[in-house]
Amino acid sequence: MALVMEPVSKWSTSQVVDWMKGLDDCLQQYVCVFERGGVCGERLLRISHAELEELGVSRIGHQELILEAVDLLCALNSGLETESVRTLAHKLGASAKNLQNFISGRRRSSQSESRSSRRLPNDLLTSVVDLITAAKSLLAWLDRSPFAAVADYSVTRNNVIQLCLELTTIVQQDCTVFETENKILHVCKTLSEVCEHIVCVSSDPLVSQSAHLELVHLTNIKTSEGLGMYIKSTYDGLHVITGTTEGSPADRCKKIHAGDEVIQVNHQTVVGGNDSRFT
Repeated sequence: MALVMEPVSKWSTSQVVDWMKGLDDCLQQYVCVFERGGVCGERLLRISHAELEELGVSRIGHQELILEAVDLLCALNSGLETESVRTLAHKLGASAKNLQNFISGRRRSSQSESRSSRRLPNDLLTSVVDLITAAKSLLAWLDRSPFAAVADYSVTRNNVIQLCLELTTIVQQDCTVFETENKILHVCKTLSEVCEHIVCVSSDPLVSQSAHLELVHLTNIKTSEGLGMYIKSTYDGLHVITGTTEGSPADRCKKIHAGDEVIQVNHQTVVGGNDSRFT
């Protein structure tokens, strides 16, 4: 049965609070803060460092943990039915081209300044951050089954990671803006070619396939045996099925497979949280 999930943007404060209760233990002290502040789903998706500070979340590490979990909710809220490896590769390629165009435009208007200055303009740094954000979205898909097990996609993933690492290194080097721009242009050209291959050359139907939600009911569960699912939880709150026990409720339902992601347990969203909901 297909699962129609209420958009996170429509969550009430009580639903946000329920979701918060599944986050790391160190964040439980803020559950009452979010409740008192009346944080609803729409506000949660737009929350910032400054707003967290106003709510009373003063520790930077705790702010980052909350924002990382919220990022996963944002992806679930907006991209589930529309995103695919192809669309994300297209977005990354567009970000690379936008950065190239930004540099070209700067050089046409202030080339002499670019050759002598060593201070990177904020607009350039913002464009670099936008590109890396787009790359993270693509990598999140390439890190998942079935792509993670296919050699060609592993190569693509490693190439994208390497190019992003080069980019972050380049903007921290002590060079003139002109020299830095030259290096960025080279990375963007290579990255565009990688994305072009995915968008225009690849004939694999998987690259165009979007994710979908499916509701699974497990019945006849014996306390001594459990559900029969092996779940790997990532540090940032994704929960991925790695296998099932033969003859278990999870195996018998024939709907749970390695690589599937757990989104809700007993109608409670677990994305971004720890694995306490599974026990």
